[in-house]
Amino acid sequence: MTNANRMYSTEGSSALVPSYPSLMLLEGGAGKKTSGVARRAQGQTPYPQAASRLDVFTVVVCTLLVAMGLFGALVAGNAAIASRKDAALSSIPTQDVVVEPGDSVWDLASQYQVDGYSTAELVQWITEKNSLTTSTLQPGQSLLVPASR
Repeated sequence: MTNANRMYSTEGSSALVPSYPSLMLLEGGAGKKTSGVARRAQGQTPYPQAASRLDVFTVVVCTLLVAMGLFGALVAGNAAIASRKDAALSSIPTQDVVVEPGDSVWDLASQYQVDGYSTAELVQWITEKNSLTTSTLQPGQSLLVPASR
């Protein structure tokens, strides 16, 4: 019956893990044979050879497919948000307002705020709702603006 002596030590915790002897490198002279372990220790790396062209091609193609998928998800998400926002803006009740001297679309948008929408979004809404081609308003002009709540 053989008696296997194993040494146990603790490494960072109280768990017992086997401890194996470490590699000892012995120097040898010219012309002496060395073991595979010694050859590796003398300069040959144990790493696999360089990746083949097929491996590189596969990685590049997979990276591009993932990038295109993420870009598609971003575009689809933005389109969904924009369509929900447009639907919500189209349901805002309106009222007629007569433009006073010195009024601008920005002034009207900030005066008739709607919860959840920025002034810039309301400027765009007023411009589209009234088919304005210029930001210049004429006194006495009638515009649709969001109704006060």
